[in-house]
Amino acid sequence: MLNSAEHAMAFFINDKCVGCTACETVCPVTAINGVKKEFYFIDPKICIDCGACGRACPYDAIFDTYGNTAEKVRRTEWARPVVQEEICSGCRYCVDICPFECLSMIDEDKPWISVASLTNPKTCVSCYLCEAACDKGAIVLRPPDNVAPPVAARFAKR
Repeated sequence: MLNSAEHAMAFFINDKCVGCTACETVCPVTAINGVKKEFYFIDPKICIDCGACGRACPYDAIFDTYGNTAEKVRRTEWARPVVQEEICSGCRYCVDICPFECLSMIDEDKPWISVASLTNPKTCVSCYLCEAACDKGAIVLRPPDNVAPPVAARFAKR
């Protein structure tokens, strides 16, 4: 995941697309373009295979590489980054790579070092960019505790 060079096309949009812009709005790398109220497409050279578009699509118009329909998932059930502060080195890679400014550096408990923290969870699209950027393994995306196991399994590592 997160390496479009290895994918011919991680996700694609079929003719069920009505141009609602839901997929375009959540794409963290602006791989989705089109005409509002008509049709959108995913650029395979830009797509990072995060699946945010499929979770957001209300029309079952998005498919993965294998032709499986991506399932719409309520945003409140999407995985969120959990920062293990004891491991975080304060490098800011996760904060800098996040296209939706979900993470910030804070120094509440450790005034001598800032650590990453999820400060804007409502804008997170579960794209895994922050997790991939963390070379310490301090960030792991997890579904909220109140999410049923079948939904949580959709966010398991591939």
